[in-house]
Amino acid sequence: MSMHRVYFLFVVLSAAGCATSRPVADATVSAVDAAPTARIREAAATQLVETRYEIRGYRDADDPCVRHEPHAVYRATRLPAGRSEGAWLTTVPRSAFAPASYAPLPPSDELAAELAAQRQITAELRAVRATIATTEQQAQAQFGRLVTQAAETVTLRRQLEQERARVQELEARLRGPRPATSSPATASSATSSGGQPRW
Repeated sequence: MSMHRVYFLFVVLSAAGCATSRPVADATVSAVDAAPTARIREAAATQLVETRYEIRGYRDADDPCVRHEPHAVYRATRLPAGRSEGAWLTTVPRSAFAPASYAPLPPSDELAAELAAQRQITAELRAVRATIATTEQQAQAQFGRLVTQAAETVTLRRQLEQERARVQELEARLRGPRPATSSPATASSATSSGGQPRW
């Protein structure tokens, strides 16, 4: 029984909904009266800025047989109007930038001072190295002269020893026994003084 009541109520309400008429705008209303009042504050003017993004080539994740070539993707962004074109930062392709390994460091007074000190130290080290090389060459030359002089000294010492040996040999020959060809006066004086001749 309650089902019948619900069904009956449904039919009555649906018929009543179809019978309701909508109000039609009156043609006699003026355009000023028809304009709605501004309740929402007017939004600031905007402009559309496109940003370009470079995408490298890649394989599709869903189908590995499909390869996408490198291409650009654009993103549209609404920004407040009234700025000049150069006021916004412009983007450039990624290939336009040098890699970080080639980009110089920003200028720094501390870094410049440290580099200057390192250059000065390097110059001093090079000067010391050149001085050491010159000193080493001089020492090598002097060492060569000393070796030559030492060899000459050894040779001269040998020659001197040989000459001494010859002198001693000559002295020994001269001191050797003399033939007895002395005068009678010397012979008598030698015998009177003790029987041994004096030389």
